[in-house]
Amino acid sequence: MATNFSAFDPWATFRFSVIGPLLASPPKDGELRLALDVLAEKPWRHPLQPDTPLIVGRSTLERWYYLAKNAPNPI
Repeated sequence: MATNFSAFDPWATFRFSVIGPLLASPPKDGELRLALDVLAEKPWRHPLQPDTPLIVGRSTLERWYYLAKNAPNPI
């Protein structure tokens, strides 16, 4: 059965697009904080208002990372 990705919550899809690369290629021991800092410095496209830049803090990214990492479905 095909998955209808458009049915996913836009915020869930956004979170996964931001932290997905960390899940696919986890940072080495001791390098997660630096990887999160790099992501926190980027302006992201707001999932509901594409013309509005969105900055996500490191602590939020860290929370998203661990929630997704430990979830059966990271999206």
